[in-house]
Amino acid sequence: MSVSRTMGILVVLVLGSESAWGADIILNEYNAVDSNDFLGGGDASVDESGGRACDSYFGRVRGNGGDWFELVVIKDHLDIRGWQLDVYEDGLLDETLTLTANPIWQDLRAGTIITVAEDVPSDISYNPAAGDWWINVQANNNGDGLYIEKSSFPVSASGWRLRIRNMAGQVVFGPAGEGISPATGIGGTEVFRLEDNPSDTVPANSTDYDDGDDFSTFGAPNRWGSQSFDKLRPVITPATASLKVLAPNGDEALAAADIVDVRWQSQGIAGTVRVEFSLNDGYSWNEVYPPNVGNTGTYKWLVPLVDALKARIRVSSEVRPGIYDVSDKSLTIVGDSVAAAGVFDIPLLTTIWTN
Repeated sequence: MSVSRTMGILVVLVLGSESAWGADIILNEYNAVDSNDFLGGGDASVDESGGRACDSYFGRVRGNGGDWFELVVIKDHLDIRGWQLDVYEDGLLDETLTLTANPIWQDLRAGTIITVAEDVPSDISYNPAAGDWWINVQANNNGDGLYIEKSSFPVSASGWRLRIRNMAGQVVFGPAGEGISPATGIGGTEVFRLEDNPSDTVPANSTDYDDGDDFSTFGAPNRWGSQSFDKLRPVITPATASLKVLAPNGDEALAAADIVDVRWQSQGIAGTVRVEFSLNDGYSWNEVYPPNVGNTGTYKWLVPLVDALKARIRVSSEVRPGIYDVSDKSLTIVGDSVAAAGVFDIPLLTTIWTN
């Protein structure tokens, strides 16, 4: 074989596969749940394992949020204007989504999470300095085309894969997905996810890509155990931020099965806040169900069907968990047995809190 022909083959191989020196951006997760199914199977109340598998953003909903996939930026200060996302189904190229020249794509920090969704409106409030590392863009035939071309696309359990090309058309990652790793096994009640910390050492055929039917995390680090972005994200001086629980804030008695407004104030908090309750004075915590979405300052909480003498509420930032507040004093949850005993003289809250 001639030297020139050998060099030509090498060039083709380099252009047709991800860089040997590590990718600038990688696939982190995609939703393979069929539109008529729930994550983990089952129905709206319980999955096939007897649990309540759900997504951290959507909750437990049919279709698990529709067609969406999630990327993680690996290279700091990355410019992906004009990059192309090739979507494959059943192993065949189905759609190419091209990112626009919008400035949002011009200077992405390492550790940024990008979701592309067919049904979720675009949100580019992205501000890593304030703790918001997430960009969501909507790709839909009826979309606005400001950030990504106006085109619907499929995501499914049928040999779905993604390839990422830069503006020059060179492949920078992938294809990745079912048929690459894992070879098979992504079902219609599951998500595909990276069960490792994102880094430039993750190849498209990583054995850490796997299926999951217990939890999905649209716009957030993966949760099969715990995905950490600590080594990937640069240290950025955060803006001043605070959280304050307003109600219930202590000494109240709540009726089991009642609906109570948990209210809080926040400053400088980007993204979703987590709302949790403790039944043992803060020794352990449980996230409310369905999970809180956004940061509206209020969440309607279904008080659990238990008796508890020392319950508390905690509200924390999802992206900056060190910023949180706990109710100042313990609460009492009054179930039937406690109410019948008549041991409490404090007023019972059986109406919804008002702002």
